[in-house]
Amino acid sequence: METARVDIVYRPLRIAFAVHSSDLDSIRSAVRYCHCLWGGRYNPIILIDRPEAHRLIELFRPDIVTSVGDHADLALFKAKYAFLENSRVPPGLFHPAHGDREGTATVLDVRNLMVHRRDDPEWKRMIDDGFRVATWDDADPLADVFLMQFGQYPALDAVGIDYRNSLDQAVQAIDLPIVNGGVIPAELVQHPGIAHLSRYDLTPHYSARVGWDYPGFYVGNAANVDDLVTFWNLRACGIQMTWHDLDHHARFGLVKPDVEANLRARLAGNDDFHNKPAVWSLDANRENALVTMGAGPWFSCGVSELTWNGHNVSPAKMHFGTESALAVFGGSRQLPRLSFALKDKPFASDAWFYEQQLVASVSVFGERGDGSNYTFTPPCVPELNEFASRTMVMGYDSLRLEPERIGVIIDIADVDLRLSAMPIPALIERTFALAGFEAKLSASGLITRQLVTSMGGLDGVRAFKIPGVRKLIKSFGPTHSFSKNDAINKIGSKDLDTGSTFSDHRRLYIEQRGRGTDLTPPMVFTHLVEKGLFRIGSDLRCPTCQLASWTPLDNLKQKAACPLCGADFDATRQLVDGQFAYRRTGVLGVEKNAAGAIPVAMVLQQLYVNFRSSFSAEGFGASYDLKPIDQGSGLSVCETDFVILAHEPRSSKPAVIVGECKDAGGTIDADDIEHLRQVADGFPKNRFAVYILLAKLSAFTEAEIELAKSLNTQFSRRVILLTHEELEPYHIFERRKDAAGGALYASTAHDLAEVTSRLYFPPEPAVVVAAAAEMDIAKPSQA
Repeated sequence: METARVDIVYRPLRIAFAVHSSDLDSIRSAVRYCHCLWGGRYNPIILIDRPEAHRLIELFRPDIVTSVGDHADLALFKAKYAFLENSRVPPGLFHPAHGDREGTATVLDVRNLMVHRRDDPEWKRMIDDGFRVATWDDADPLADVFLMQFGQYPALDAVGIDYRNSLDQAVQAIDLPIVNGGVIPAELVQHPGIAHLSRYDLTPHYSARVGWDYPGFYVGNAANVDDLVTFWNLRACGIQMTWHDLDHHARFGLVKPDVEANLRARLAGNDDFHNKPAVWSLDANRENALVTMGAGPWFSCGVSELTWNGHNVSPAKMHFGTESALAVFGGSRQLPRLSFALKDKPFASDAWFYEQQLVASVSVFGERGDGSNYTFTPPCVPELNEFASRTMVMGYDSLRLEPERIGVIIDIADVDLRLSAMPIPALIERTFALAGFEAKLSASGLITRQLVTSMGGLDGVRAFKIPGVRKLIKSFGPTHSFSKNDAINKIGSKDLDTGSTFSDHRRLYIEQRGRGTDLTPPMVFTHLVEKGLFRIGSDLRCPTCQLASWTPLDNLKQKAACPLCGADFDATRQLVDGQFAYRRTGVLGVEKNAAGAIPVAMVLQQLYVNFRSSFSAEGFGASYDLKPIDQGSGLSVCETDFVILAHEPRSSKPAVIVGECKDAGGTIDADDIEHLRQVADGFPKNRFAVYILLAKLSAFTEAEIELAKSLNTQFSRRVILLTHEELEPYHIFERRKDAAGGALYASTAHDLAEVTSRLYFPPEPAVVVAAAAEMDIAKPSQA
């Protein structure tokens, strides 16, 4: 029985609450919903009429977008994110009370936390230390600040659940009133409260990218909706901060000194960027904020639309817990299925919580296919959520694609999961559809795929690195036979065009052999015959028509019949005195130009080996015919010799590599370049990092290099050039050195594009400076 290991991260559903800035009551409702959800503290509130709305969606990567309120624009906003719908979670998150039955939360809530942790020593210690619930007058000018800072549950008639009653039973809460216009009691920041429970027992996952995480104060105006929502969203990123009001400075006279003293004591031993509290504010208020906070030193952080561009603040990936499980394989070897149990669930799975949803974020180790057939980790492209869900799990809206993982929306009562593998060809077709092309495997693509399968997968085509093997295949057509000596001589010969020799590959392993044993041409030929690229037979001459014909070994008989004239003859003497003759067979015997699949297979194999990682999966496909979906788009009917979907560690976007591959002597022309430009430009820039790879089994001409350079833009290096010098060695830059004689290294598409620029294009320092400016990275300042 075959098995694999899966790592499971249990995390709350990430929900984005879409509201209109003019509807303050809906914003308040959204905040109350967040406070009664376990993990709700980390859910963003999106003002749909603000320019940063879509940036926030991209930054937080929510599982669900739900609207709060009845503004007409909400439906249009939600329609843009149809790929984030889930039929089991209603827009209001709660099923209302029915008869004598109370309402039901459809998302993991704090009542689940109260049941799960009621016997935990830390929970009991929190109760013993005292739990405070802030109360205030709704007419207080700081009421909305208190709601966000200290928390409040929705009313019973709003959700059908009395959360306050559940809280009193679980923690013996003590009310602490805030007098309208009076000083805020310091006791409220010294004891846990409602806001504390929504983030209780949640920890950031190690894979979270650390952005601006400076703890401190947010200085704003309670009457400004942008200040309120910015404060909430910054805390949703996991940044510890306390509100301080520009117009009500005196009311924080007890809270500010207490919080500031604790922060300075905690940060004192850190580096210069983290040893002082931060003052957060909207950019327009930065100077006033520092004046209001008084003597520092402070770390000033201004917030603007660019703050949410993914380079500055970064949401913490909070989770309840993790576990590893042993998954069992089912289904076919071509498209397997995984089944595994959910055992150590870090939440209460009692029957009355059965409708509550959360996410099991899954990563599969030990089974990835050969890179060209299937994957259990599709690239993180939210628009493919529905396709992935229909392919991999039961349902159309239960799966969310994540970087290097897949998130499955589960009920707390689920005890196991079943995942079907995603076929790479179908994934590639869907990916091209996002670029506006209908993709279909071409005839040469089918040949390449079958060739790779015959050789045992992408890494099984290593023998094609040997120039003599390629020469052997090109020297004899499908109807020409040759002897073993001819084959061995061809395999061991030198490539006169490139200078490559067989001795360059004597340490290459194409199959298992003794350690320290050099590879020899006979070993290579035996390997190729065993893989079915050549068939064994004999050339027999008919005494009647005097014509020779090739007969495969399986059909050889002493009493033979001529396939040309039909005469019977005795072949005994020819068989005794002769020797075996070989012919191309299998996919190489389909047609003479089937050998053109070999350079493509070499490119795929080389990138498969150099991109391979234990923590990500890639997809490799060969030769697709591309036709524009919209005939009026102006796009051309064209093809790409290969397409590669790869993980890009330096980017939150997966890499797509398309390109053209030529055998030695082939030429890349302007039409090839223009077609590839159209294909690359068609992919959504906010979803993919696109690269164009030009490969050739000989050196590029100056004209080809100039054409390739035209594919780069002022701020983007996306061209990759590979020749026989990179494709023949096992390690891609084994034969190459940089201008200073140093070693070159690449494990990602970005690396390959950078090395290509160093080898083929002159440096342009001004471009680097301009590129940094284009990234819009704002920088905090010390004050």
